[in-house]
Amino acid sequence: MSNMNTQLLNLLLLLVFSCFSCFLVLVPVSAKVFLSIDCGSSSLKPRTDENSIVWVGDGPYIQTGNIHQVNGSTEPKFDSNVMSTLRAFPTRKKNCYSIDIDNKAEEDNTMVDRVLVRANFYYGNYDNKSSPPTFNLQFNGNNWKQNNNTENSIVYEEVVFSLKKGNNIDVCLAQTQPDNIPFISALEVRSLDSDAYSYVPSDYPSFFVDRVAYGTNTTIRYPEDSYDRIWDSYGPLSNTSPLMRVRSTSPSINVNIEDKPPEAVLRTTLTSSKDLLYSRTRNLTVPLIHLNAYFSEVIKLNSTQKRSFDIIVNNNLDNSIILPKNPVIPPYGRALEVHILNVTTFNSSFSILFNRTNDSTLAPLINAIEEFIIGEKLAQGTNSKDVGALGLLQKSFIQLQDWNGDPCLPSPYTWDWVACNDDTDSPRITALYLNDLGLKGRLPDFSAMNALKTINLGNNTPS
Repeated sequence: MSNMNTQLLNLLLLLVFSCFSCFLVLVPVSAKVFLSIDCGSSSLKPRTDENSIVWVGDGPYIQTGNIHQVNGSTEPKFDSNVMSTLRAFPTRKKNCYSIDIDNKAEEDNTMVDRVLVRANFYYGNYDNKSSPPTFNLQFNGNNWKQNNNTENSIVYEEVVFSLKKGNNIDVCLAQTQPDNIPFISALEVRSLDSDAYSYVPSDYPSFFVDRVAYGTNTTIRYPEDSYDRIWDSYGPLSNTSPLMRVRSTSPSINVNIEDKPPEAVLRTTLTSSKDLLYSRTRNLTVPLIHLNAYFSEVIKLNSTQKRSFDIIVNNNLDNSIILPKNPVIPPYGRALEVHILNVTTFNSSFSILFNRTNDSTLAPLINAIEEFIIGEKLAQGTNSKDVGALGLLQKSFIQLQDWNGDPCLPSPYTWDWVACNDDTDSPRITALYLNDLGLKGRLPDFSAMNALKTINLGNNTPS
Protein backbone atom coordinates (compact mmCIF):
# COMPACT_ATOMS: atom_id res chain seq x y z
CA MET A 1 0.00 0.00 0.00
CA SER A 2 1.40 3.44 -0.88
CA ASN A 3 2.28 5.92 1.84
CA MET A 4 -0.39 8.28 0.56
CA ASN A 5 -3.08 5.62 0.75
CA THR A 6 -1.95 4.62 4.22
CA GLN A 7 -2.27 8.21 5.37
CA LEU A 8 -5.71 8.52 3.81
CA LEU A 9 -6.83 5.47 5.73
CA ASN A 10 -5.75 7.17 8.93
CA LEU A 11 -8.00 10.16 8.32
CA LEU A 12 -11.17 8.81 6.70
CA LEU A 13 -14.10 10.72 5.41
CA LEU A 14 -17.35 9.57 7.03
CA LEU A 15 -20.83 10.26 5.75
CA VAL A 16 -22.80 11.80 8.59
CA PHE A 17 -25.86 9.77 7.77
CA SER A 18 -24.12 6.44 7.00
CA CYS A 19 -23.44 5.27 10.55
CA PHE A 20 -23.99 7.89 12.71
CA SER A 21 2.61 28.49 -0.26
CA CYS A 22 4.57 29.76 2.48
CA PHE A 23 7.57 32.01 3.30
CA LEU A 24 10.28 30.88 5.69
CA VAL A 25 10.34 33.38 8.53
CA LEU A 26 13.29 33.33 10.91
CA VAL A 27 12.29 33.55 14.54
CA PRO A 28 14.44 33.94 17.65
CA VAL A 29 15.17 30.96 19.85
CA SER A 30 12.86 31.13 22.86
CA ALA A 31 14.33 28.06 24.53
CA LYS A 32 16.90 28.77 27.22
CA VAL A 33 18.68 25.56 26.22
CA PHE A 34 19.01 24.73 22.55
CA LEU A 35 21.78 22.15 22.27
CA SER A 36 22.40 20.04 19.15
CA ILE A 37 25.10 17.37 19.41
CA ASP A 38 26.53 15.75 16.28
CA CYS A 39 27.46 12.31 17.60
CA GLY A 40 30.71 10.96 16.19
CA SER A 41 31.83 14.34 14.88
CA SER A 42 35.46 15.09 15.60
CA SER A 43 35.11 18.75 14.66
CA LEU A 44 36.12 21.23 17.34
CA LYS A 45 34.21 24.07 15.68
CA PRO A 46 30.40 24.49 15.75
CA ARG A 47 28.64 24.23 12.40
CA THR A 48 25.39 25.94 11.42
CA ASP A 49 23.05 24.01 9.14
CA GLU A 50 20.61 25.39 6.58
CA ASN A 51 17.88 25.63 9.24
CA SER A 52 20.10 27.88 11.41
CA ILE A 53 20.64 25.07 13.94
CA VAL A 54 24.16 25.12 15.43
CA TRP A 55 25.73 21.68 15.81
CA VAL A 56 28.65 20.79 18.08
CA GLY A 57 30.77 17.66 18.36
CA ASP A 58 30.06 15.14 21.10
CA GLY A 59 33.56 15.01 22.63
CA PRO A 60 32.69 17.12 25.70
CA TYR A 61 29.74 14.88 26.59
CA ILE A 62 31.12 11.33 26.36
CA GLN A 63 34.50 9.59 26.46
CA THR A 64 33.57 6.06 25.41
CA GLY A 65 32.57 4.48 22.10
CA ASN A 66 33.97 4.33 18.57
CA ILE A 67 33.41 6.86 15.79
CA HIS A 68 32.23 5.67 12.36
CA GLN A 69 31.55 7.34 9.03
CA VAL A 70 28.23 6.71 7.27
CA ASN A 71 26.90 7.58 3.83
CA GLY A 72 24.68 10.49 4.85
CA SER A 73 20.92 10.18 4.61
CA THR A 74 19.07 12.33 2.11
CA GLU A 75 15.90 12.65 4.20
CA PRO A 76 15.18 16.40 3.89
CA LYS A 77 14.08 17.03 7.49
CA PHE A 78 17.50 15.93 8.81
CA ASP A 79 20.91 17.43 8.11
CA SER A 80 22.91 15.03 5.94
CA ASN A 81 26.23 16.15 7.42
CA VAL A 82 25.05 15.32 10.93
CA MET A 83 23.85 11.91 9.79
CA SER A 84 27.19 11.12 8.14
CA THR A 85 28.81 10.13 11.46
CA LEU A 86 27.79 8.05 14.44
CA ARG A 87 29.22 6.77 17.70
CA ALA A 88 28.91 3.06 18.48
CA PHE A 89 29.40 1.31 21.82
CA PRO A 90 30.70 -2.27 21.57
CA THR A 91 31.65 -2.52 25.27
CA ARG A 92 29.89 -2.08 28.65
CA LYS A 93 26.31 -2.72 29.63
CA LYS A 94 25.46 0.94 29.07
CA ASN A 95 27.22 4.05 27.81
CA CYS A 96 25.92 7.50 28.70
CA TYR A 97 26.05 11.05 27.43
CA SER A 98 26.16 13.51 30.31
CA ILE A 99 24.90 17.03 29.62
CA ASP A 100 25.24 19.67 32.32
CA ILE A 101 23.00 22.64 31.57
CA ASP A 102 23.61 24.60 34.79
CA ASN A 103 25.14 27.52 32.91
CA LYS A 104 22.52 27.68 30.16
CA ALA A 105 19.75 29.56 31.96
CA GLU A 106 21.45 32.58 33.50
CA GLU A 107 19.92 35.34 31.37
CA ASP A 108 16.76 35.77 33.45
CA ASN A 109 17.88 33.88 36.58
CA THR A 110 15.26 31.18 36.04
CA MET A 111 15.92 27.48 36.26
CA VAL A 112 15.29 25.14 33.36
CA ASP A 113 12.56 22.74 34.45
CA ARG A 114 11.00 20.84 31.56
CA VAL A 115 13.01 19.69 28.56
CA LEU A 116 12.48 17.90 25.27
CA VAL A 117 15.26 15.44 24.44
CA ARG A 118 15.50 13.88 20.98
CA ALA A 119 17.85 11.05 20.02
CA ASN A 120 18.47 10.35 16.31
CA PHE A 121 19.71 7.11 14.74
CA TYR A 122 20.85 6.41 11.20
CA TYR A 123 22.39 2.96 10.80
CA GLY A 124 23.26 3.24 7.11
CA ASN A 125 24.99 -0.18 7.24
CA TYR A 126 28.10 1.46 8.72
CA ASP A 127 29.43 -1.94 9.86
CA ASN A 128 28.75 -3.72 6.53
CA LYS A 129 26.63 -6.33 8.32
CA SER A 130 23.25 -5.24 6.92
CA SER A 131 21.85 -5.97 10.37
CA PRO A 132 20.37 -2.91 12.13
CA PRO A 133 20.71 -3.39 15.90
CA THR A 134 18.11 -3.25 18.64
CA PHE A 135 19.00 -1.78 22.03
CA ASN A 136 17.52 0.14 24.95
CA LEU A 137 17.39 3.88 25.53
CA GLN A 138 17.47 5.36 29.03
CA PHE A 139 17.47 8.85 30.54
CA ASN A 140 18.35 10.01 34.05
CA GLY A 141 18.08 6.51 35.45
CA ASN A 142 14.71 5.81 33.78
CA ASN A 143 13.80 3.46 30.96
CA TRP A 144 12.94 5.26 27.73
CA LYS A 145 12.17 2.61 25.13
CA GLN A 146 13.59 -0.16 22.99
CA ASN A 147 15.14 1.33 19.90
CA ASN A 148 14.55 -0.56 16.65
CA ASN A 149 16.40 0.55 13.53
CA THR A 150 16.15 0.08 9.79
CA GLU A 151 19.05 0.03 7.36
CA ASN A 152 18.36 3.18 5.32
CA SER A 153 15.92 5.31 7.33
CA ILE A 154 16.43 7.70 10.20
CA VAL A 155 14.74 6.76 13.46
CA TYR A 156 14.23 9.37 16.16
CA GLU A 157 12.81 9.20 19.66
CA GLU A 158 11.67 12.04 21.91
CA VAL A 159 10.92 12.35 25.59
CA VAL A 160 9.60 15.35 27.52
CA PHE A 161 10.32 15.40 31.25
CA SER A 162 11.00 17.64 34.22
CA LEU A 163 14.41 17.84 35.83
CA LYS A 164 14.10 16.70 39.44
CA LYS A 165 17.69 16.71 40.66
CA GLY A 166 19.82 19.58 39.41
CA ASN A 167 20.23 20.38 35.75
CA ASN A 168 22.05 17.30 34.54
CA ILE A 169 20.68 15.19 31.68
CA ASP A 170 21.99 11.69 31.07
CA VAL A 171 21.06 9.77 27.93
CA CYS A 172 22.24 6.16 27.95
CA LEU A 173 22.35 3.40 25.36
CA ALA A 174 22.18 -0.09 26.83
CA GLN A 175 23.15 -3.29 25.05
CA THR A 176 20.49 -6.01 25.28
CA GLN A 177 21.98 -8.66 22.97
CA PRO A 178 25.68 -9.49 22.46
CA ASP A 179 25.57 -9.02 18.70
CA ASN A 180 23.52 -5.79 18.76
CA ILE A 181 25.88 -2.82 19.18
CA PRO A 182 24.16 0.39 20.34
CA PHE A 183 24.89 3.55 18.36
CA ILE A 184 23.64 7.12 18.05
CA SER A 185 23.84 9.76 15.32
CA ALA A 186 22.61 12.94 17.01
CA LEU A 187 21.32 14.13 20.36
CA GLU A 188 19.25 17.29 20.86
CA VAL A 189 18.08 19.08 24.02
CA ARG A 190 15.46 21.85 23.96
CA SER A 191 14.22 23.49 27.14
CA LEU A 192 10.50 24.24 27.25
CA ASP A 193 8.55 27.05 28.83
CA SER A 194 7.15 26.25 32.26
CA ASP A 195 3.59 25.89 30.96
CA ALA A 196 4.47 23.63 28.01
CA TYR A 197 2.90 20.16 28.34
CA SER A 198 2.07 21.11 31.91
CA TYR A 199 -1.10 19.00 31.87
CA VAL A 200 1.28 16.10 32.54
CA PRO A 201 2.37 16.05 36.22
CA SER A 202 6.06 16.91 36.64
CA ASP A 203 6.80 13.48 38.13
CA TYR A 204 5.94 11.73 34.86
CA PRO A 205 7.63 11.72 31.43
CA SER A 206 5.86 11.96 28.08
CA PHE A 207 7.15 9.69 25.32
CA PHE A 208 6.63 10.88 21.76
CA VAL A 209 4.61 8.71 19.38
CA ASP A 210 3.60 10.95 16.47
CA ARG A 211 3.24 14.59 15.43
CA VAL A 212 1.45 15.57 12.21
CA ALA A 213 0.56 18.89 10.59
CA TYR A 214 -2.44 18.09 8.38
CA GLY A 215 -2.61 21.31 6.42
CA THR A 216 0.87 21.15 4.93
CA ASN A 217 2.71 18.83 2.58
CA THR A 218 6.15 19.75 3.94
CA THR A 219 7.85 19.01 7.26
CA ILE A 220 7.85 21.85 9.78
CA ARG A 221 10.51 22.27 12.46
CA TYR A 222 12.93 25.02 13.55
CA PRO A 223 12.97 27.93 12.87
CA GLU A 224 9.17 27.96 12.46
CA ASP A 225 8.88 25.99 15.70
CA SER A 226 11.07 27.68 18.31
CA TYR A 227 11.19 24.40 20.30
CA ASP A 228 12.32 22.56 17.15
CA ARG A 229 9.60 19.93 17.32
CA ILE A 230 9.32 17.95 14.09
CA TRP A 231 5.84 18.21 12.53
CA ASP A 232 5.50 15.65 9.76
CA SER A 233 3.33 16.51 6.80
CA TYR A 234 0.15 14.69 5.90
CA GLY A 235 1.48 14.52 2.37
CA PRO A 236 -0.08 15.51 -0.95
CA LEU A 237 -3.76 14.84 -1.60
CA SER A 238 -4.83 12.91 -4.66
CA ASN A 239 -7.11 14.44 -7.26
CA THR A 240 -9.90 12.12 -6.12
CA SER A 241 -9.47 12.75 -2.41
CA PRO A 242 -12.60 14.10 -0.67
CA LEU A 243 -10.32 16.00 1.72
CA MET A 244 -9.41 19.64 1.14
CA ARG A 245 -6.67 21.95 2.33
CA VAL A 246 -7.82 25.47 3.09
CA ARG A 247 -5.48 28.36 3.87
CA SER A 248 -6.44 30.81 6.59
CA THR A 249 -7.49 34.27 5.56
CA SER A 250 -6.33 35.74 8.87
CA PRO A 251 -3.30 38.03 8.47
CA SER A 252 -1.79 36.52 11.63
CA ILE A 253 -2.57 33.69 14.02
CA ASN A 254 -1.95 34.03 17.75
CA VAL A 255 -0.28 30.83 18.95
CA ASN A 256 0.48 32.04 22.47
CA ILE A 257 -1.13 29.05 24.15
CA GLU A 258 0.39 26.57 26.57
CA ASP A 259 2.25 24.34 24.10
CA LYS A 260 2.99 27.10 21.56
CA PRO A 261 2.52 25.31 18.24
CA PRO A 262 4.22 27.08 15.32
CA GLU A 263 2.02 29.39 13.31
CA ALA A 264 2.94 27.42 10.20
CA VAL A 265 0.86 24.43 11.35
CA LEU A 266 -2.17 26.67 11.95
CA ARG A 267 -1.88 28.59 8.70
CA THR A 268 -3.48 25.80 6.63
CA THR A 269 -6.10 23.29 7.70
CA LEU A 270 -7.56 20.02 6.47
CA THR A 271 -11.31 19.79 6.10
CA SER A 272 -14.07 18.29 4.00
CA SER A 273 -17.82 18.53 3.58
CA LYS A 274 -18.36 15.64 6.00
CA ASP A 275 -17.09 14.42 9.35
CA LEU A 276 -13.46 13.44 9.91
CA LEU A 277 -12.11 10.34 11.54
CA TYR A 278 -8.63 10.04 13.02
CA SER A 279 -7.84 6.35 13.34
CA ARG A 280 -4.60 4.64 14.32
CA THR A 281 -3.12 1.22 14.94
CA ARG A 282 -0.06 1.29 17.16
CA ASN A 283 2.38 -1.44 18.09
CA LEU A 284 2.45 -0.41 21.74
CA THR A 285 2.81 -2.22 25.02
CA VAL A 286 0.73 0.34 26.92
CA PRO A 287 -3.05 0.72 26.78
CA LEU A 288 -3.36 4.52 26.94
CA ILE A 289 -2.53 7.30 24.48
CA HIS A 290 -2.64 11.05 25.14
CA LEU A 291 -3.23 13.45 22.26
CA ASN A 292 -3.04 17.19 21.74
CA ALA A 293 -5.16 18.45 18.86
CA TYR A 294 -4.79 21.97 17.40
CA PHE A 295 -7.46 23.99 15.63
CA SER A 296 -7.83 27.44 14.07
CA GLU A 297 -10.73 28.75 12.02
CA VAL A 298 -9.70 29.61 8.46
CA ILE A 299 -12.39 32.16 7.56
CA LYS A 300 -14.09 34.98 9.42
CA LEU A 301 -17.59 33.62 9.87
CA ASN A 302 -20.68 35.72 9.27
CA SER A 303 -23.85 35.62 11.36
CA THR A 304 -25.28 32.68 9.37
CA GLN A 305 -22.20 30.48 9.70
CA LYS A 306 -21.06 28.23 12.53
CA ARG A 307 -18.36 25.60 12.82
CA SER A 308 -18.89 23.34 15.82
CA PHE A 309 -18.06 19.69 16.38
CA ASP A 310 -17.72 17.08 19.09
CA ILE A 311 -14.70 14.86 19.65
CA ILE A 312 -15.90 11.27 19.99
CA VAL A 313 -13.32 8.76 21.22
CA ASN A 314 -13.79 5.08 20.39
CA ASN A 315 -17.47 5.78 19.55
CA ASN A 316 -18.09 7.36 22.98
CA LEU A 317 -18.95 11.00 23.65
CA ASP A 318 -17.02 11.23 26.94
CA ASN A 319 -16.38 14.79 28.06
CA SER A 320 -14.33 13.60 31.03
CA ILE A 321 -11.32 12.98 28.80
CA ILE A 322 -11.67 16.12 26.64
CA LEU A 323 -10.09 19.37 27.90
CA PRO A 324 -11.66 21.82 27.30
CA LYS A 325 -14.96 20.00 26.98
CA ASN A 326 -17.02 19.51 23.83
CA PRO A 327 -18.08 21.04 21.56
CA VAL A 328 -14.99 22.39 19.79
CA ILE A 329 -15.41 25.81 18.17
CA PRO A 330 -12.17 26.81 16.40
CA PRO A 331 -11.31 30.52 16.90
CA TYR A 332 -10.40 32.78 13.98
CA GLY A 333 -6.95 34.32 14.16
CA ARG A 334 -6.03 32.27 17.22
CA ALA A 335 -5.05 28.71 18.08
CA LEU A 336 -7.10 26.33 20.20
CA GLU A 337 -5.50 23.30 21.84
CA VAL A 338 -7.61 20.38 22.99
CA HIS A 339 -6.21 17.62 25.19
CA ILE A 340 -7.63 14.16 24.60
CA LEU A 341 -6.55 12.22 27.66
CA ASN A 342 -6.33 8.52 28.49
CA VAL A 343 -7.44 7.19 25.13
CA THR A 344 -7.76 3.43 25.48
CA THR A 345 -6.39 1.26 22.70
CA PHE A 346 -8.24 -1.92 21.77
CA ASN A 347 -6.04 -4.50 20.05
CA SER A 348 -3.54 -1.62 19.58
CA SER A 349 -6.16 0.50 17.77
CA PHE A 350 -8.22 3.56 18.61
CA SER A 351 -10.40 6.07 16.77
CA ILE A 352 -11.30 9.73 17.23
CA LEU A 353 -14.25 11.13 15.34
CA PHE A 354 -14.64 14.87 14.76
CA ASN A 355 -18.42 14.95 14.51
CA ARG A 356 -20.36 18.03 13.38
CA THR A 357 -22.93 19.21 15.91
CA ASN A 358 -26.56 19.61 14.82
CA ASP A 359 -26.39 23.40 14.76
CA SER A 360 -23.14 23.59 12.79
CA THR A 361 -23.31 24.85 9.21
CA LEU A 362 -19.69 23.97 8.45
CA ALA A 363 -17.79 20.71 8.59
CA PRO A 364 -15.03 19.95 11.13
CA LEU A 365 -11.43 20.84 10.45
CA ILE A 366 -8.09 19.89 11.97
CA ASN A 367 -4.69 21.55 11.78
CA ALA A 368 -2.33 19.32 13.73
CA ILE A 369 -2.16 16.56 16.30
CA GLU A 370 0.43 15.12 18.69
CA GLU A 371 0.46 11.70 20.34
CA PHE A 372 2.25 10.79 23.56
CA ILE A 373 2.48 7.96 26.05
CA ILE A 374 2.69 9.01 29.68
CA GLY A 375 5.41 6.93 31.32
CA GLU A 376 5.85 5.60 34.82
CA LYS A 377 6.75 7.93 37.67
CA LEU A 378 10.29 9.25 37.38
CA ALA A 379 12.84 7.59 39.63
CA GLN A 380 14.60 9.69 42.26
CA GLY A 381 17.93 8.18 41.23
CA THR A 382 20.74 6.54 43.18
CA ASN A 383 21.08 7.84 46.75
CA SER A 384 22.67 11.31 46.58
CA LYS A 385 25.25 10.53 49.32
CA ASP A 386 26.43 7.52 47.35
CA VAL A 387 26.59 9.50 44.11
CA GLY A 388 28.63 12.22 45.80
CA ALA A 389 31.09 9.69 47.21
CA LEU A 390 31.42 8.01 43.82
CA GLY A 391 32.27 11.42 42.39
CA LEU A 392 35.20 11.68 44.82
CA LEU A 393 36.46 8.29 43.66
CA GLN A 394 36.16 9.30 40.03
CA LYS A 395 38.08 12.53 40.58
CA SER A 396 40.86 10.56 42.28
CA PHE A 397 41.33 7.91 39.58
CA ILE A 398 41.38 8.59 35.85
CA GLN A 399 40.33 4.99 35.14
CA LEU A 400 36.87 5.77 36.59
CA GLN A 401 36.26 9.13 34.97
CA ASP A 402 34.55 7.97 31.77
CA TRP A 403 31.57 6.47 33.61
CA ASN A 404 28.45 8.63 33.28
CA GLY A 405 24.76 8.24 33.98
CA ASP A 406 23.05 6.84 37.04
CA PRO A 407 25.32 4.18 38.61
CA CYS A 408 22.43 1.91 39.66
CA LEU A 409 19.38 2.70 37.54
CA PRO A 410 17.59 1.46 35.65
CA SER A 411 18.20 -2.09 36.84
CA PRO A 412 19.97 -4.28 35.74
CA TYR A 413 22.14 -1.68 33.96
CA THR A 414 24.43 -0.74 36.82
CA TRP A 415 27.97 0.45 36.27
CA ASP A 416 30.21 -2.57 35.78
CA TRP A 417 32.16 -1.96 39.01
CA VAL A 418 29.25 -1.30 41.40
CA ALA A 419 26.43 -3.37 42.85
CA CYS A 420 23.22 -1.93 44.26
CA ASN A 421 20.27 -3.03 46.34
CA ASP A 422 16.90 -3.68 44.71
CA ASP A 423 15.30 -0.28 45.43
CA THR A 424 13.95 0.88 42.05
CA ASP A 425 13.47 4.51 43.10
CA SER A 426 16.50 5.56 45.14
CA PRO A 427 18.86 2.58 45.50
CA ARG A 428 21.96 2.34 47.67
CA ILE A 429 25.33 1.08 46.50
CA THR A 430 26.25 -2.11 48.33
CA ALA A 431 29.54 -3.12 46.66
CA LEU A 432 32.52 -1.61 44.86
CA TYR A 433 34.55 -3.89 42.58
CA LEU A 434 37.67 -1.81 42.05
CA ASN A 435 39.99 -4.76 41.55
CA ASP A 436 42.21 -5.09 38.48
CA LEU A 437 41.57 -1.51 37.35
CA GLY A 438 45.16 -0.27 37.67
CA LEU A 439 44.31 2.24 40.36
CA LYS A 440 47.25 4.01 41.97
CA GLY A 441 47.22 6.48 44.83
CA ARG A 442 45.37 7.23 48.04
CA LEU A 443 41.68 6.57 48.41
CA PRO A 444 39.48 9.59 49.15
CA ASP A 445 37.03 9.60 52.04
CA PHE A 446 33.96 7.76 50.75
CA SER A 447 32.61 6.88 54.19
CA ALA A 448 29.26 8.48 53.24
CA MET A 449 28.54 5.23 51.38
CA ASN A 450 27.34 3.60 54.58
CA ALA A 451 25.37 0.87 52.80
CA LEU A 452 28.57 -0.72 51.46
CA LYS A 453 29.04 -4.37 52.33
CA THR A 454 31.82 -5.29 49.90
CA ILE A 455 34.89 -3.40 48.67
CA ASN A 456 37.34 -5.25 46.42
CA LEU A 457 40.63 -3.41 45.83
CA GLY A 458 42.70 -6.40 44.72
CA ASN A 459 45.53 -6.10 42.20
CA ASN A 460 45.91 -2.33 42.36
CA THR A 461 48.98 -0.28 43.30
CA PRO A 462 48.98 1.13 46.84
CA SER A 463 50.14 4.68 47.42
